[in-house]
Amino acid sequence: MNFDGTFDVKAPREKVWGLISIPDNMVKCIPDLKEFEILGEDKFKASIKAGVGFIRGTLNFTFTLSDKTPQSHAKLSGHGTGTGSTVDLETIIDLSELPDGGTRMIWKAEAKIGGLIASVGQRLIEGVAQKTVTKLFDALKEELEN
Repeated sequence: MNFDGTFDVKAPREKVWGLISIPDNMVKCIPDLKEFEILGEDKFKASIKAGVGFIRGTLNFTFTLSDKTPQSHAKLSGHGTGTGSTVDLETIIDLSELPDGGTRMIWKAEAKIGGLIASVGQRLIEGVAQKTVTKLFDALKEELEN
């Protein structure tokens, strides 16, 4: 599954970069986060409450930030397992300044899902994934603009 979008926030690019490029800051915005552990400057573990249809449980992810170009580009990769399923995520984020001093975030994500969760059907999974992405960006906006 592929997702993409554009997100504008009323915060300078340096502040946005500080949120998305430092795992300790970023995890505050992950929806349904149960716990996390920083493994290094660009690596962390996160346990996330997940549910699609009748399948409910916890997915345990390891995330890595890479391909970082300060204040403009980063890639976040994650591998998760749990509830008899696997999830592999790759997200590319590009930042640019807006004329009003805000920041535009352009993002693309690819998710590969296997196991039990994949059996419920792509349409249902896409709906849950879109809801999660909306929660994530709402949390980012709130964190950056307050």
